[in-house]
Amino acid sequence: MKGVDRMTKKRDGQATKILPGTRQDKGKVYVDELYFRHVDQMDRWRQEYDHCQMVENTLAAISNFNYEEVDYTSLLIRKPWKERTIPDCSGMLEKVRIEEERKFVMPITTHVGLLLVLIFMLLISSNVILLWISGVGVVTLLALLAILLQKRHRDIERIVIAKQKEIDDWIANEQQLIQKEKEKHEHAEDERIKGIENLIAGDIGTIFAKIDQILTGTSFPFHVSADVAVYMNVAAVKIWLPPKSIIPTQICALQSSGRPSFQEKEMRTINKQYFELCAAVSIRVMSAIYAHIPSFRIGYVYGMSKEGTNTECLFTCKFDRQILEAACNAANGLAAMQVAKAIFNCDTSLTLLPIEVGDPEEWENIELQLVRNLHIDLFR
Repeated sequence: MKGVDRMTKKRDGQATKILPGTRQDKGKVYVDELYFRHVDQMDRWRQEYDHCQMVENTLAAISNFNYEEVDYTSLLIRKPWKERTIPDCSGMLEKVRIEEERKFVMPITTHVGLLLVLIFMLLISSNVILLWISGVGVVTLLALLAILLQKRHRDIERIVIAKQKEIDDWIANEQQLIQKEKEKHEHAEDERIKGIENLIAGDIGTIFAKIDQILTGTSFPFHVSADVAVYMNVAAVKIWLPPKSIIPTQICALQSSGRPSFQEKEMRTINKQYFELCAAVSIRVMSAIYAHIPSFRIGYVYGMSKEGTNTECLFTCKFDRQILEAACNAANGLAAMQVAKAIFNCDTSLTLLPIEVGDPEEWENIELQLVRNLHIDLFR
């Protein structure tokens, strides 16, 4: 009967206590470990998918163009000098005077109090000795009070004069600093305006300094370099393109289970994406140059590829400002190349084939040493 009662209590829903270290406890720990491993695996899958999407989006974003020429006419207007004001320090003198006066309040009050006591004793006392002592005390206190008041006047005058000199020296120093700041501002404005005038006039040193500044700020998430050659305001820009290996060879998608799936891209798709990337890089470099160099007329861009010691030109096109602006309004790099009437050659899989190119036709019969060159690395 006791065994039956014990089984009945278990059927009635009493929980069986799990002791630490038992088989049931070890099973629970194992399930928890599986759960956390699953969550960690899901996070890794998500990070892998996000990385793939980030790479694709970064490459696609290079095809977003913006061409807006700098308005150097407005920049030639001289910026006015805004002189800072020197604060009024007159309140400091009054503050110093009040602080010095406070030092004499207690001594003067004490002397006056004792003087009043002695005068009162002198008036009411009938004792000759007391009258004599009171009289001498009154005279002594009056002399001491006069000396104290004179000292008060001298100390206040001395501290006020010293403070006034300190303020005058500070104001003189501030005026000198303001004058130096003004001279520095005027010198900077002279240099800035002179630089713009040289840029408009086509000074080659100023042009190269500006191109270096602009292209260094026009960085890419992969290594790109450019060789800029200029003669008679005609620019020839060789852009050393990144290798085709930066194009992802797989398409990543996220399944409903959270696991990423990968599908191999067709070679034609990879080649088209690479051509698009190279075209977009070229358009962005040329638009950055022409937007900031007003003296340039005609420009040539060459898409260069280098693998080991083998150097090849994959495409070339000729720009003027009107063509470049129209190309920047195109939907993507390939469309921009069509607008610019780029010269290139490719096979049926859209693999770019090397082409033969020469110097700009405007440079015929010139001495090559007259052409100025600049090399710039564009990399974030």
